[in-house]
Amino acid sequence: MKSKNIKVFLGLIVYLVLCGQIFAQGYEIKEEKRISDEERVVRGDKLKGYVILPDVSIPVRYNVLDTLTTGTHHYLSLESQALGTAGLANFHTPWQSKVFFDRAVKPKDFIYLSSYEGLLTEPESTLFYDTRTPFTFIHYNKNFQTDAAEEASKGTLCFNIGKKINIGTTMHYTSSKGFYNASKSKRFRYKVFGSYQGDHYQMWSYIANDYYKMSENGGLTKKGLDFLLNPEKYSFGRVRLGAKDVGTQIVSESLFNRIRSGHGFLSHRYNFGSHQLKDVEITDNFGNKKLVKKNVFVPIANISHQFYYNKGSRRFIARSRSDEWATLFGQAVVKRKASPKNGGAEFVLPNDTAQLIRIKNTLALSLSEGFRPWVKFGLSAYVRAENVLISNPDLKTDDYKNIDKFYSLYAGGRITRYGGEQLNFDARGEVAFLGRDLGAFLFDGTIKSKLKFWNKIFEVSGSGHLENFRPSYFMEHQHGTYGWWDRSFKFSRRLDLSARLDLKSWGLYSEFRTASLQNHVYWDKNAIAMQTPDLIQVMMVRLGSKYKIGPFAWDFEAAYQETNKSEIIPLPRFIARGDVYFDFLMFRVLQIQLGVEAYWHSRYYTPKYMPTTQQFIPQDSYKIGGLPLMNAYGNFRLKGIRFYVRMYNLSDVLFKNNRLSSYLYPYNPMHLQAGIAVDLDR
Repeated sequence: MKSKNIKVFLGLIVYLVLCGQIFAQGYEIKEEKRISDEERVVRGDKLKGYVILPDVSIPVRYNVLDTLTTGTHHYLSLESQALGTAGLANFHTPWQSKVFFDRAVKPKDFIYLSSYEGLLTEPESTLFYDTRTPFTFIHYNKNFQTDAAEEASKGTLCFNIGKKINIGTTMHYTSSKGFYNASKSKRFRYKVFGSYQGDHYQMWSYIANDYYKMSENGGLTKKGLDFLLNPEKYSFGRVRLGAKDVGTQIVSESLFNRIRSGHGFLSHRYNFGSHQLKDVEITDNFGNKKLVKKNVFVPIANISHQFYYNKGSRRFIARSRSDEWATLFGQAVVKRKASPKNGGAEFVLPNDTAQLIRIKNTLALSLSEGFRPWVKFGLSAYVRAENVLISNPDLKTDDYKNIDKFYSLYAGGRITRYGGEQLNFDARGEVAFLGRDLGAFLFDGTIKSKLKFWNKIFEVSGSGHLENFRPSYFMEHQHGTYGWWDRSFKFSRRLDLSARLDLKSWGLYSEFRTASLQNHVYWDKNAIAMQTPDLIQVMMVRLGSKYKIGPFAWDFEAAYQETNKSEIIPLPRFIARGDVYFDFLMFRVLQIQLGVEAYWHSRYYTPKYMPTTQQFIPQDSYKIGGLPLMNAYGNFRLKGIRFYVRMYNLSDVLFKNNRLSSYLYPYNPMHLQAGIAVDLDR
């Protein structure tokens, strides 16, 4: 059946490509004046997006992407998160980037959220809007499997009340039955946000909640792995075996992980300044920029306050007793005792809980960039207070209670330049001078410039990051059924340096990055947090090319990375991604992209996912890699509506069935997906 589906799908792609070429001859496939994904949205001043810089409350203009079709097919997929990803074969479950520099610089204090990187609401990545007309964006994705149904829907609605007030909401719901046994997952996120942007007073705020629930299956059994790699040994004359036939270590849905993260954010400031007649650059609805004279408010300085509240909670729970737990996770530390009438015997039933509440308050003073022609940069100074409250189980009483609380005070500064033609930069530094984090410090910065060689404009950038920080609290204090310790680690230090060269006219870029880690805290093969005094070094070279010639386009990216401690930080040496597609217009109104994408990396000992902590830990028993994950897709756009179809994992029928994403967790088998995205602002 799958073989027939793939033939039909590929036949459809060939047919549409031929149709595109035929129509191209009559309707002239030519370069349309369309703004690329990297450029600012073609809406003129109808829609503006902003992100708020942490601590200093400075709004920075964000390039909201237009409703172009590039990448629509993987907009909600795990592969869109990084150059290479290790996952659990399901929607929005824990994952890890296979590229070291695509990971977070340090783990979160509430360590259980670290494996959901990029999937959670974060203040520094939250978008605020300013729109002349109501903005509505809806995205829906579905596969066509009855017993492994996946559905994802995401929507954003916002509008202005007058010129200064904007309010809106975002919701994201995902539900997946999973292709493999006991792999259900569910995700629900919402955010209600608003902003006020007057001349003197400005405010941005939101409340949000993230909820994740997933069933744990422990990955494939040894027989299940052999079953996946050598299906002919088990097919017994059947054409093809289904994913549910592949053995997993937990078959019934009896073990779960639940994650919640609630947020409250407020950033507001008061500007001191005056009105002046100035040249202002505006963009019309056709993307054309021009200068006009306007009487505008020019801020000289401001005082700001930023508040952030976050409550993270996690529960690891089993519905029933099972001997499987000891086989998977080892000897239990926490045991329960049955009542006397039930025999009084000891038994193991995981029910681990943890919670972290963090409250931040920051007061800042800032001098604005450009309020006079000779003021070429902005300057800020701030003081931040952090309060943390920890809840963890008590081993003696088995009670879940508040067991620790602490505070830290930081002082820091930031210098920024965003309005330069040839040179821009952003640098900050801070140090903890009181409290638990006394001695912690951070210095980082980015500088960007443009150079002209051979009549070509090269964009050059460099960055550095130096941080001395206390390791994650829950790596020092793990209270769980299968791991219980209280330790005190030394401060960790990390130095990152990078350089990047872009030639956007040719769609080329190159990047070099290096990191040095001292007193690095990691998970060992037994899922126990350890600290090494050895200096760990990681380096990476990354190259990319994105270009279009007539209707033919490509997007390639490749990286080479090395580490001197692969037993602690296992990485594939080579990793690459490629996307080749035809991009053309049909009837002058329907934009079509038909292509194939592939993800590949060299063989290495990919980390193993551990459900007890939801972390990826090293293993040295099995290597994966060497074969690509391939998908074929079609993206279509008609004005503000875009839709797509994708045949996921063509490799399933083209290559040997070595389709592992991470150790004992395979990619999903080949199946058809479809989705639609509607932008009602157009």
